[in-house]
Amino acid sequence: MTTFIIVCVAMLVAALLWMVLPLLRAPKSSASSDSADITTYRSERRFSGLALALLVPVLAILMYAGLSNWDWKGAQIAASQAMDMEQAIDSLEAKLKEDPKNLEGWLLLGNTYTRTGRYPRAADAFQQAYDLTQGQNVDALIGLGEALALTDEASLAGRAGKLFDTALTMAPNHPKALWYGSIAALRAGDLRRGRDRLQLLMAQNPPEELRGVLERQIQDLDQQLGEGGQVGTTPSAPAGSERPAAASSRAIPVAVSLSPQLRQQVSGPLPLFILARDPSAGGPPLAVQRHSSDNLPLNVTLTESDAMIPARSIATVPKVVVVARLSRSGAPQQQSGDLYGEAEYEFGKNSGPLTIVIDRVVP
Repeated sequence: MTTFIIVCVAMLVAALLWMVLPLLRAPKSSASSDSADITTYRSERRFSGLALALLVPVLAILMYAGLSNWDWKGAQIAASQAMDMEQAIDSLEAKLKEDPKNLEGWLLLGNTYTRTGRYPRAADAFQQAYDLTQGQNVDALIGLGEALALTDEASLAGRAGKLFDTALTMAPNHPKALWYGSIAALRAGDLRRGRDRLQLLMAQNPPEELRGVLERQIQDLDQQLGEGGQVGTTPSAPAGSERPAAASSRAIPVAVSLSPQLRQQVSGPLPLFILARDPSAGGPPLAVQRHSSDNLPLNVTLTESDAMIPARSIATVPKVVVVARLSRSGAPQQQSGDLYGEAEYEFGKNSGPLTIVIDRVVP
C-alpha cells in the first residue's frame, strides 16, 4: 500500500507540473503590447496556476476516497490493533526472559500466538509450559497439541494426537481436547472412538450452531458403523425426509482470480485459502486447500479428500458456499483486512467451473 501511495503522489506531481508550468511562464511581449495588460495577464496566469496546484490534489483525494473500495477505517483499526498486540507480545516476551519459569506467562504467550496465527511460535511457547510441568498441565498439553495440529494437520496422526489422548485421560470432558481428539481418531480410522468423543462433546450442551454440526457428524458416523439411534435429544427424522446421500466422486472445479482494484493492495505473496462451507451450519470447512496469491489466477478442484473431518465432507450436503480468501495474517481464520470472494455451488445444478473473483475486504 505504501508503494502505491508513493506512485500516486509522483504521478500527481508530474500532472501538476505539466499543467501549472505553462501558466507560470511569462508571455512574449511585443513593442505594441500595453504593459498594464501584460501585468494583468501574468497575474491571472499565476493565480490560475496556484488554483490548480491547490485544487487538483484536493479533488484527487476526494475522488479516490469516494470511489475507491479500499476500507481506510478498517485498515486503520486493524493496524492499530496489530500494533497494540505486538507491543503486548514484546512486553510478555521480555518478562519471560527475566522469569523463564513463569508457567502462566508461557501459556498466555502460546494462546496469543495461536490467536494471531503464528502456530510454530505458539508450539514453542506451549513446549516451555509442557517442560516446566513435565507434561502434567492440561492446558499446556492441549495448547501444544493444537499448535502442532494447526502447523501441520498430519501431526494429528503423531505427537499432537497423543497429546490430546493424554489430555483426555486427565480431563475426559475438556471440549477442545474432545474436538481435536475426535478428529485425530477419525483420521486414524477409529470411527467408533471419534464418534464417542463427539457424543461426549454433545452432552456438554454446546451452542446451537455447533450442535447442528455435531448432530450431523454423529449421524454420519452411526450410519458408517451400521448403528441407529438418536443423537442427544434430537428427534428422529420425519417420514419421507432424506439426508443427502454421500457421493463417491463429488468435486467442485473452481476458477479464482483477483480483481484489478484489489491487486494493487497486495504488495507481496499472501496465503490463499480456498474452502467450502455448509451454508446452513457453522463449524469447520467441508473442504479446504491452501495456495499462494502468486499463483493467481488459479484453477483448483475441491474434492472429498480435502475434508478436515472424514465423516463431514462435500458429499454430505446438497450445496456449499465456496470462499477464496487472501489472509494478511497468514492464519486460516478470517480476520479484518483479509481480501475475499465467494460464490454458491449446488450439486446437480451447477455446470462448469465455479468462478470466484476476490473483490471484497473483511471489515
